[in-house]
Amino acid sequence: MSNESMDPGNVESIVKATIIGPDVQDPASKPGGDAASQAFADAGALEPPYDPLTLVILFEHSNSLRPNVDAYGTNIDGFGHRLEPAIDFDAEDADARVADCIYLERAAARDRGELGAGQPLEPMPEEVVARRAELVQLARVEKARLASFFASCAFDSSFVGLRRQTRQDLEITGNAYWEVLRNGRGEIARFVYVPAYTMRLLPLDPAPVDIKETVHISPVAIETVDTRRRLRRFVQIQEAERMYFKAFGDPRAISRLTGRVYADEAALVRDREGEAPATEILHFFLPSSRSPYGVPRWIGNLLSVLGSRSMEETNYDYFESKSVPPLALLVSGGRLADQSVQRIERFIEEHLKGKKNFHKILVVEAEGAGGPGASQAKVEFQPLTNAQQQDQLFSEYDKRNMDKVGAAFRLPEILRGETSGLNRSLAEAAIRLAEDQVFQPERDEFDHVINHKLLGDMGIRFWRFLSQTPVTRDPERLTDMVEKLVRVGVLTPEEGRLLASDIFNRQFAKLHYDWVKRPITLTLAGIQNGVQDLRPSGAGGALPGKSTLVDDARRLLQLREELVKEEERLATERLDLARRYAEGEDVPRPREEQRE
Repeated sequence: MSNESMDPGNVESIVKATIIGPDVQDPASKPGGDAASQAFADAGALEPPYDPLTLVILFEHSNSLRPNVDAYGTNIDGFGHRLEPAIDFDAEDADARVADCIYLERAAARDRGELGAGQPLEPMPEEVVARRAELVQLARVEKARLASFFASCAFDSSFVGLRRQTRQDLEITGNAYWEVLRNGRGEIARFVYVPAYTMRLLPLDPAPVDIKETVHISPVAIETVDTRRRLRRFVQIQEAERMYFKAFGDPRAISRLTGRVYADEAALVRDREGEAPATEILHFFLPSSRSPYGVPRWIGNLLSVLGSRSMEETNYDYFESKSVPPLALLVSGGRLADQSVQRIERFIEEHLKGKKNFHKILVVEAEGAGGPGASQAKVEFQPLTNAQQQDQLFSEYDKRNMDKVGAAFRLPEILRGETSGLNRSLAEAAIRLAEDQVFQPERDEFDHVINHKLLGDMGIRFWRFLSQTPVTRDPERLTDMVEKLVRVGVLTPEEGRLLASDIFNRQFAKLHYDWVKRPITLTLAGIQNGVQDLRPSGAGGALPGKSTLVDDARRLLQLREELVKEEERLATERLDLARRYAEGEDVPRPREEQRE
């Protein structure tokens, strides 16, 4: 292949010049064209490696991209999220972890000069108890705040819907954008989805900007630090309107209509007559080594996407442009009339195209040769089905293209909607591999952005955002496994409940009993020996003594054994009566027949 054909500029030209077939193109789908590119260039925007609008159109008309993109959106972002505590205050080591937090916070204060060198870093036990009670209350309030925020942070959709829209843009164009809106106190209030094809990046500003970043100095304490970074602005052009945005965390006052930077908001208001400042943009992207824009992961299979589209158009055109009739009526031993030639040409042009004329036949007229001894004209039907296309063209080529695009997303066939040749074992193995190697790393990347950028900006200390996983495991098999591990003492009941919580993506109520923290075998042994304490951990008030609780447990076990034995006796008796009645003995009929 020549160097010219490998030039990335040529590939880019292929993308921008692609016209989806005129007969099947959606009238509302229009390529970006030079006008849009020129408008962004006039606004000072950087040119992306591939035109985002053209990529969106290719996605709409591709037979292989949507199954892969939808699989990403469903499995990565479609199962919601849960909040995971930074410290489990109900755990046995909660006091030790609170003490570690106090130590880390005091060490950071000493580094800042806020704590004297002679003051101890290790907290006293009473300090740990008081701090733990304070943190428990703060964590409860913070969780309620977060639950309320995520329930209403997206306009016109749920947070899951916003995430799926974002994932679609990210996988189609390599870029996705959220507009971040703040309330009057400067706190994050809403996220607004921004179509990726309408956004462009401006060059990095030459002067660095003083910004504030939030860092964790302990699992439950954060600190704001000052740093300097070069930031960039963004521009959106939609329906002939131009709007500028600033990067998330940019403290500067920027005009939303001109993109000009002002000293403060007061200067902006004076110069722009009350114009509101630009809002922030959170930019998600699939990294590219040659551009600040992201590049879609399937771009290496661009020609496969275009080839499959051309194949579809070729097969579609067959039904509208078919020119080989299924049957011909031939006449031999004569000559073709002059007017027949014109009729044949007109018939082929007007009557053999399209699915309505699929079964029309061609009639050929001839005149017998004159003169003595001339032979009779012979008429016969000649099938032409061997010359007709029997099935779609390039089907194997299309299959290989779909496999190559699926390989770019690293997705198994079953997640793309293809199930032929798969059994249960292969399907489960493929889904587990995709979950471990594809979906979970993408969830972790998204969770990192939410935790370190958004929740950090909101001052969240006690909770971490965690995307939930699909229940791809066999619930019956896992339930049986957990039950066996708990019964033999490998897992404690509390650990078994934690595993069940992870499997079913829900939180189970916390049991404040000591026996849930010990293997069940030790608990049963303690009950039988009369030494097991079943009182809740830290519970106050008078409870029955150990002997009373043990006696009650023993009576319940004994009653259960008696009930089981009685059920077995009654079942045996019913079977014996039924057998004797069937053999003709004079015995009372079974109760079921008496009721009939």
